[in-house]
Amino acid sequence: MGLGQLFVWLGRLVRKFSRIERIILVGLFLVIIVSGSLAATQRAAGLGHQPIGGGVQMEGLVGTSRYIHPLLAETNNVDRDIVRLVYSGLTRISPGREVLPDLATDWDILDQGKTYLFHLRNDVLWHDEDVFTADDVVYTINVLQNDDYRGVLKSSFAGIVVEKIDDYSVKFTLPSSSAFFLYDISVPVIPQHLYQDIPVGEFKNIYAEDKIIGTGPYQFEKSTPGESITLKRFKRYYETSPYIERLVFFFFDNEKSLLTAFKNRTVSAAGFTEISPTNSDLTPNDMRYVYSLPQYKGVFFNQLSNNNAVKNKAVRQALAYAVNKQQIIEQVEGGGADRVDSPILPGFWGNNPDMSKYDFNITKAAEVLKKNGWVDADGDGILDKDGTRLSFQVAIRDDDKSKQIAELLQRNWRSVGADAVIEPLDVTTLIKDVIRPRNYEALIFGQDLGADSDPYVYWHSSQIADPGLALAVEVDKDIDNSLEAARVSTSLQQTIVNYHKFQATFADLVPAILLYQPRYVYLVDAKVKGITDKINLSYLSDRFANLTEWYIKTR
Repeated sequence: MGLGQLFVWLGRLVRKFSRIERIILVGLFLVIIVSGSLAATQRAAGLGHQPIGGGVQMEGLVGTSRYIHPLLAETNNVDRDIVRLVYSGLTRISPGREVLPDLATDWDILDQGKTYLFHLRNDVLWHDEDVFTADDVVYTINVLQNDDYRGVLKSSFAGIVVEKIDDYSVKFTLPSSSAFFLYDISVPVIPQHLYQDIPVGEFKNIYAEDKIIGTGPYQFEKSTPGESITLKRFKRYYETSPYIERLVFFFFDNEKSLLTAFKNRTVSAAGFTEISPTNSDLTPNDMRYVYSLPQYKGVFFNQLSNNNAVKNKAVRQALAYAVNKQQIIEQVEGGGADRVDSPILPGFWGNNPDMSKYDFNITKAAEVLKKNGWVDADGDGILDKDGTRLSFQVAIRDDDKSKQIAELLQRNWRSVGADAVIEPLDVTTLIKDVIRPRNYEALIFGQDLGADSDPYVYWHSSQIADPGLALAVEVDKDIDNSLEAARVSTSLQQTIVNYHKFQATFADLVPAILLYQPRYVYLVDAKVKGITDKINLSYLSDRFANLTEWYIKTR
């Protein structure tokens, strides 16, 4: 029966009803139409399945927990993941790396950026239900400044004066203006009432589970040493409470065993940096989220070494032209990385995507060397200039990826007449005897940038000696001036201008050849909803940046 015939038949049928019956029939028809439209609207808006509280997320982590304490957890990714959920700071960093209020409601920036006045929330409880106040903030900063505190956070608060104004106001006076203090102050706060009678130097010795007390969305519930830790939702959390009731973290020795556990559904979530799970490892019920890590692998040159070749700018430029970054990414990382050219990564303040780049070009590399006077005088395939042979040692960590990178570079550099001598070292020797004393000519290594957009600590000449983090040993006034000006500027736009100047000088001098930015692959059972890959990771724990939106249960 066609549509027209159907309406004719319905019309004949309706004429058999009385007037009252026809009115009732039309009313029922309208109710059906309206109900169907509302149901369709609900489905389209996603309201048919509303998130509700409940459920357990079981996540696998490589490593084990040592100290779930924000001032002791700096170098342990397992501890850092859990601290992220248990504690909170005055500010927090958004998925887009913007600074947002957390324990502070807002702040005033005074005295041209040298004074910060924070106004604190008055509705915050510690997990033991003690009241959070300004005393906790002042105490935490005093710990960071204590002579017995040895953590990496110490340098960020050197010379800063912290003062309690009242129970919910704290003032910080900086020795000089800083465009990055709001990032620094995201450091988690610890409870004064638990620690005030304990010497700072004894924190590790008295560490115990009953002192895992924070103000974050989850609180410590229990642990099985060496196996797992369970967190439960803190019902009196000051912000939007998360949906997921419990988070259970299981520990694994390596990523291979972690992947096996995920495939067997021993865990419902797992993250990977060393191996890249393929489609054959996944099922239709798995979700795969990929993040770029705030790190880069690179070749760092020591221009204060005795090797005249690496001191020559033209040599470094030629070596940069002779690097096939895409080949390295494909063969070493299986394509699971992103090319890097700038020392300021995408997603960080001041990254200039248009800065000058050295695209792979063997012919160009050879031309730069020839123009600078490098020739193969003795016919051995290695160039010479003024008695200097184009040869240098490259220190690397003795692992498969570093060896692959070094061998690919060695072959390409050899093709333009440069002799790179690879020196593999175990990690302890590399750090203690080579990196810390800057005892190398060239170094293949990775650097983790964390949350701070300030590249000062990685490239300023004041940081070239240990414990500084500048691995490219270069003293250049243009780089130093740009980084200094950016650091003290109170205008974000002016900071970015100075960073662009820094990148332009970097491209010309080539103090390092940056290779690629690794990725983090996060596998999750599809039953866990609300996860996003639209996050600029500063640390692996930043995958939890929108955790309060994750859910398992619906209605």
